Amino acid sequence: MKRDSLDKIVGSYFAAVTAESFVYGGVEYEPRPLLVSPLILRGFTCPSGCGGCCSRFSLDYLPTEKQPAGLSKRWVDFSGHRVRIHSDMQDNTSRRCQHLDSENGRCGIYEHRPFSCDFELIRFLFRMHRLIASQQLYGRGWAMQRVDGGTGAACEMLSPTDASIAETVRKLYRLEAWARHFRLKTRVSEIIEWCKRGPHKDPLRMGYSNSDNGLQWEPLFQVHQL
Repeated sequence: MKRDSLDKIVGSYFAAVTAESFVYGGVEYEPRPLLVSPLILRGFTCPSGCGGCCSRFSLDYLPTEKQPAGLSKRWVDFSGHRVRIHSDMQDNTSRRCQHLDSENGRCGIYEHRPFSCDFELIRFLFRMHRLIASQQLYGRGWAMQRVDGGTGAACEMLSPTDASIAETVRKLYRLEAWARHFRLKTRVSEIIEWCKRGPHKDPLRMGYSNSDNGLQWEPLFQVHQL
């Protein structure tokens, strides 16, 4: 089944880094504490012959981003105003992305890949009631179908390097640009500065308060269905 990538961009990425309340899809989101793990700075491999993550979902771009031809304009209702983005809703019948080369598992529009593809493998996860920003393999990667006929995503995580840190920062700048286009205030700039300056022995804690017992989590907000 085709999925709208915007639901992930807004409901996961925006929701994790927002500095203010917003409404999308009949749901109200509020800022919450966030722990940015040093693991967000890792790199990863993307071997040929895989393509396991390239299923059929919408490919979305800001109007100002470099993009392939043939996209359509669409308007998104976001927190009381309408936002324009350019999308390929992939109305093809295949379960895979139409830009995936079925022979080698490579992307045919990699130089102009959409935000939802580009931002991987950065993700925001709940662990023991905490929201954590990290970079890691797909949770259900073991079930992904590769183009070579095998099962299980072939990507692997790598230790942080100067190049992988720079790549993480680049992706965060793109997230910041998307949030700005939606007129959303976020905490992304603080995360970017932490990534740049180092050292990264300890995580970046956002939304903590001091107490007699040391650093404690503020109560997590509940997402409100309107």
